[in-house]
Amino acid sequence: MNDFRLNRALTQIDERFLTMVDRKTMEVQAMKQKAVRTKKIFRIILIAAVIAALMGASAYAISSIHTARQERIEAQLQIQENAVSGYTEYSELAQSEEQGEAVPKPEPQIQLISSIQRGDHQEIYFSVSPVPEEIAHRFFFGNMEIEFTYAASNEPIPEDSWYKAGQIDSPVHKSFSNPVPYTEGHEAEHMVTRSSQTGLPDENGVQSWVTFEVVDPEWFLPILMEHSYDRETESLMLMCSVYRKTVDFSKPVYFSVRCLDGPSVWTDFDTPIEDYTANYSPVYLEDYGTVILEASDTAFISLVLSEPIHLVNPADNGNLNILDIRLSANCVEWKVTYDGMEKLHNLSPNEEGFHEGFEKQLQWIGFQDEILSSAYLTFEDGSTQQLTPSAAAPYENGVVTLTSNWNATIDISKVKSITVMGTTYSFPQLRTESVSP
Repeated sequence: MNDFRLNRALTQIDERFLTMVDRKTMEVQAMKQKAVRTKKIFRIILIAAVIAALMGASAYAISSIHTARQERIEAQLQIQENAVSGYTEYSELAQSEEQGEAVPKPEPQIQLISSIQRGDHQEIYFSVSPVPEEIAHRFFFGNMEIEFTYAASNEPIPEDSWYKAGQIDSPVHKSFSNPVPYTEGHEAEHMVTRSSQTGLPDENGVQSWVTFEVVDPEWFLPILMEHSYDRETESLMLMCSVYRKTVDFSKPVYFSVRCLDGPSVWTDFDTPIEDYTANYSPVYLEDYGTVILEASDTAFISLVLSEPIHLVNPADNGNLNILDIRLSANCVEWKVTYDGMEKLHNLSPNEEGFHEGFEKQLQWIGFQDEILSSAYLTFEDGSTQQLTPSAAAPYENGVVTLTSNWNATIDISKVKSITVMGTTYSFPQLRTESVSP
């Protein structure tokens, strides 16, 4: 037992135990006239027993929390009901970074809960502890005062990756973790209107404002705090999404988490990115270590298209082709091409014609959102599921990938077709046993 765990355990010992030790020691001394060391030895033995009991209770509590969180996530995602593949659960023992085998975890620690593939990302659910309640509260309510940042890589993560801004071509995927969404389906009742500048001024230097709706944080954040934080074990449940084009999940993945002092993150948007990168030196409040993560791939089914689906953007009569629509238990992936997309996906604010190109890009984004938000799945029983616009549209090798996703999952063996801009396309028949977890 290291000093940290010993000191922490000592603070939890009820004084009544120590009083009982003293009383028992005096009786022993009176009866047998032992030396004063008897009292010390007996006291130490009983303290050690109490510590062992406390540690056992703590380990049991942590194990119970871990199991409860796994069950909650599994139920929320409807893993069993929909025979979902690509979902992985992890035991209470971490993987040693050096040995690659199950070992008892030291504190501070990461506890992997589960992971699931969602399109071209891997969603990872995990716990970190100990997280003092004050830190957890600042994370939820402190407007980015505290952040939990993670890094994932197929190779051991170099220390200097924690002190540099993330780069697209880096072999280390690094970003911020989020609370696990949980609103019991009532978020639509608690929406509030917000407005924000787009961040990109027009040719006259004027920034436009955009109005949107978000879940009311005064209602939402206390629910997340209650759902994700356990005061007894000081364990905080988080999730993150790792881009599978950066990290290969067919191989073991090194996964590391640290607690970051939010104000140390770059907030001066007038500072050039080059200066920020050169001077980036965040303050990490806690290092929760590194574990080795393995995950399984999910099952997909694709439309059988004799030729691409051709659509015309009414804004400029540009051509868009859908090359493939791929369905999994929690998302639909769209592979598309459209006129001028290579140039539009490589716009530079300093180049001539940037504002014109940016306006064209917004037109294409609007058209893509219309395609996805008007599309829906039809199941064997006649029920339907509406799809959502894509939050991101990465461009790679001449193709843009759009993603419609949802929080839970569906049974892809029960999906009959997808309707796109009024035309219905059938998915190939899929037997249930072919998508067993």
